[in-house]
Amino acid sequence: MSKKEELIQKLKLIIDDPEKLERFIIEKSNLPGPRANLELALALSEVYENIDVLTKWTEIDADQADVNDPRSFLPFCSAVSLGKLYIKTKDKKIVRVLKKLANDDRWRIREAVAFGFQRIGEHNLSELKSIFSKWIEKSNNREKRAILVSLAHPEILDRNTSLFCFKILENVFENMERDDDFEILKKGLEFTISVYTAANPEYGFSFIEKWIGKDEVIDEIIKSNLKKNRLLKKHPKKAGELLKMSLNN
Repeated sequence: MSKKEELIQKLKLIIDDPEKLERFIIEKSNLPGPRANLELALALSEVYENIDVLTKWTEIDADQADVNDPRSFLPFCSAVSLGKLYIKTKDKKIVRVLKKLANDDRWRIREAVAFGFQRIGEHNLSELKSIFSKWIEKSNNREKRAILVSLAHPEILDRNTSLFCFKILENVFENMERDDDFEILKKGLEFTISVYTAANPEYGFSFIEKWIGKDEVIDEIIKSNLKKNRLLKKHPKKAGELLKMSLNN
């Protein structure tokens, strides 16, 4: 039995008791610490569908529980579970809650939002594309980052899906806003392009080459992606050529 399966069995024993469930999640959060208990969050998403409780947990903000506070793992788990629950319910309220959490000040909660959307994509990629196609048009930098990171998920990426990712990326590059949250978006951009390109090297390298030299910040982002092993080791010649070209700009 895997760790996730063991956790599912334990969760089933307390699933109908909100207080015991909360205590268990907090105690097993692995926080404070460098890595939260992702296996627990995924296990909970398999068995828990109480949208009222999950929504209540998302209201625990950074003032009540900072990023290393064990209680912050409750909204983390909510984001993952709500993504899984959306597959079943198609409740638009869930999307609104995930969008709100994408703006959270805690980096770990923003990561959980990506996990939540990835759960949707794993089961219904068309639905995820529909959500993101509408959202990208009226999104801030934190929300753009959520979209990009959610899509950088090997389980939903193939050559065709990557074309959608590059369409989103084109929108981001063409409408890039350098406001206070730009660094959050930039950090997401510094690795997601390499993930999309690994899924469709021919198109990805063409996209990268097209953008080299157009903007200093974009050049920095491109350099970071070209240095990733997923490109540099698997496609050393092309990645090396483009990296050299970007360094000359």
